[in-house]
Amino acid sequence: MSPTATANAPGAAREVTAPPRPTAPIGRAAARKRKSMSARLTSAAGKLVALAIVVVAWHVFVTGPGKASGIPTPLQLIETGAELVVTGQYWDAVGNTLLTALIGFGLSVLIGVPLGLVNGTYRKVEQSTSFVVDFGRTIPGVAILPLVLLLFGGTRTMAVVLVMFSAVWPILVQSTYAAQQLSSQMKQVARAFRLSPTSRIRDIYLPSSLPFLMTGLRIAATISLLITISAEFLGGADGIGQRLYQALTVDDTQRMFVYVFTAGVLGICLNRLLVLAQSRVLWWHPSERVNKP
Repeated sequence: MSPTATANAPGAAREVTAPPRPTAPIGRAAARKRKSMSARLTSAAGKLVALAIVVVAWHVFVTGPGKASGIPTPLQLIETGAELVVTGQYWDAVGNTLLTALIGFGLSVLIGVPLGLVNGTYRKVEQSTSFVVDFGRTIPGVAILPLVLLLFGGTRTMAVVLVMFSAVWPILVQSTYAAQQLSSQMKQVARAFRLSPTSRIRDIYLPSSLPFLMTGLRIAATISLLITISAEFLGGADGIGQRLYQALTVDDTQRMFVYVFTAGVLGICLNRLLVLAQSRVLWWHPSERVNKP
C-alpha cells in the first residue's frame, strides 16, 4: 500500500505539524534595534561635527585675531597635555581633587538625605526650617571661604567643609520633595499590610523617592567638583585648582589650559557615571524607559 493511501485510510494516524511561529514581533524588535542604532550613530556624528567646528574656530581665532592673547592652539594643548600626563605631579593633582570631592560629596549625602526625609515627612518641621533652608542654599560656598581658611588653613579639611556646605543643600531639598510626594494611599497600604519599618523603607518609601534623590545627587556631585577646584585655587589646597593658580602666576597658559580641560573631562566623566547609575537604579521608571527600544 502506498504512503498516500495509508495516510488517507480511515483510522490511520495523521501527522500533525505545529503551525509556523509568527515572525512579526521578531521583525518589529529588529526594526526597533536598527532604529535605535541609527539614532545613536546620528547623535555621535553630530557631536563629532560640532567638536570639529569648535576646534577649527579655536585654531582660526588663536592664529588670527587672538594671537596676542597667549591662548595655545589645539595642537599645542595636545603636546603639553601629552607631556604632563606622564608625570606623577599631574596624577597627584587629579587624585587629590577627586578624593576631596568624593569625601565632601559622601558627607553631604550622609547629612542631607536623612535630614531631608525627616523634613519632608513632618509638616511642622518643614514649616519651621523652610526659611533656614531657603536662606542657606542661596549663600555661595565661596562666600564662606575666608572663615573656613581662618579655621582650617589651606588644607583638605578646608576644601571638604566648603564642599559639604555647598553640596548639602540640593540633596536636602530633593530629599524633602521626595518625602512629600509620597501619596497617602501608599502609606495606607503599608499600614493595612502591617509592613515592618524595614519593609516600608525598602519596598515603598525608597522606590518612590529615588527619582528625586538621583536628581539631587547629580546636582550635588557636579557642585562638589566645582567647589573643590575653586577651594584649591583660592585656598591653596593641593589639587587641580592649586596647579591652575601656579600656572597662572608664571604665565604658563599652555599648562593652565591643560588643567582647565582636565577639570572639564572629570566633570563629563562624573556626570556620565551618574547617568549610567541612574539608568541602572531607575530602570523601572518611565523616564528611563521612554527612549529605550
